[in-house]
Amino acid sequence: MATQDTVSLFAMLLALASLTGCATNPDVGSLTGDQRARVASMEVVRGPTTRPHTVLAAVKGLSCHRNAYQRQQLTEAEAIEGVKLRAASLDADAVVNVVCQINSGADWINNCWSSIVCVGDAVQYKD
Repeated sequence: MATQDTVSLFAMLLALASLTGCATNPDVGSLTGDQRARVASMEVVRGPTTRPHTVLAAVKGLSCHRNAYQRQQLTEAEAIEGVKLRAASLDADAVVNVVCQINSGADWINNCWSSIVCVGDAVQYKD
């Protein structure tokens, strides 16, 4: 039989999981007109850039298969789009040092059966 402490711990873990579950890409509706224009012209660089720049923040994008019973196409393009949306919300000019990873097993952090995660540095050019 479960003790009160075990039940309390389980309830706390369940509440924490519901708060951290489902990571998604930002909603384009939350962007300003200028930020949407930035997404459309955003440069994505797989390696470093030689242009003088300031790093604003690390940004992440996701392509996620959430339903184990439906076939869903995971695409790197969707994950890159998430990177661009997050960078645009910071008013970045580009995203550099972009790296993507395919997670074929369950991705519990993002609440996905499988996923593609891309991460890069949102930058503003100095020139």
